[in-house]
Amino acid sequence: MELTTDEHIINKFREMIEKRYQYAELSKRFELPSNITEENIIEVKHYFLHTIYPPAAERKKLEEAFKELADYVRSPKKIWALFGDMARALFKFGRHFMQALRAGMDSLNSFVGAKNFEAAMAEIANKNGIIPPMSDEDFEDTLYQLPREDIEKFIGDVKNLFGAMVNTQLLQKTLDILQHVIETMEKKPQTFPKADVDGIKLGKSLLQNGYDIFSKYDEPTKNAIVDIIYKNEMWFVDEVYKKKEGK
Repeated sequence: MELTTDEHIINKFREMIEKRYQYAELSKRFELPSNITEENIIEVKHYFLHTIYPPAAERKKLEEAFKELADYVRSPKKIWALFGDMARALFKFGRHFMQALRAGMDSLNSFVGAKNFEAAMAEIANKNGIIPPMSDEDFEDTLYQLPREDIEKFIGDVKNLFGAMVNTQLLQKTLDILQHVIETMEKKPQTFPKADVDGIKLGKSLLQNGYDIFSKYDEPTKNAIVDIIYKNEMWFVDEVYKKKEGK
C-alpha cells in the first residue's frame, strides 16, 4: 500500500489553494473592498503557489537550500558577524537595521515552519489508512485531526509572511542587507561554503518576489490583501470544523 508523504500533502494543499482563491467565489464569500481586483487576487495566488508553495518536486530543492539557511535564521548573530561590528552595520543601513534583519529572518522562518505542519498531516493520513491520491474530504479529515491551535498558528505564520511582504519599505532594507551578506560571503569562499551562500540567495529571491508584487500597490490595497488572505484561510478551517461537527 502506498503511503501518504509530505509531497502528497503539498500537492493537495496547492490544489485546495487554487480552488480557494477564485475571485468570483471570494466575492460571494466576503465583501471585497473596491480596490481589490481580480488581477490582485490572481497575482497573490500565483505568489502563493509559485513562491511559498511550489509543486512538491520544486519545493524539495527549496528545502535543501533551507537546511543551510535555517542556521542563519536561528542564529542571526552569524549574520551580524558578516558586518564586522554593529556600529558599522548601523552606519551603513540606518537605525532600522535590526528591525529589517529580524523581519527578514521571521519571514524565512515561516517557510521553515510549514515543513513540520506537512509532516504532521502526512503522519495522521497514514495512521488513518488514507492512500494517495487524497480526495478533498480526505484532506479535510486529516486537517481536522490536527490540534486547532497548530492550524491557527500555521495560518498566523502565513499572515505574518504576507505582512512582511507588504511592508515594502522595510523589505527593501532587508533585501539590501541580504545582498550585502551574499557579497561578503562570496568574497570569502574558504570561510563560507557555496551551499550557505545559495541558501541566503534563495531566501533573498523569495523576499524579492514578494517585493516585486507588493511594491506596486498603495497601503490600503496591501493591507486589504493581507486581511483577505487571513479571512479566507480562517474561513476554510471554520468550514472544515462545521462539516465535521455537523454544525
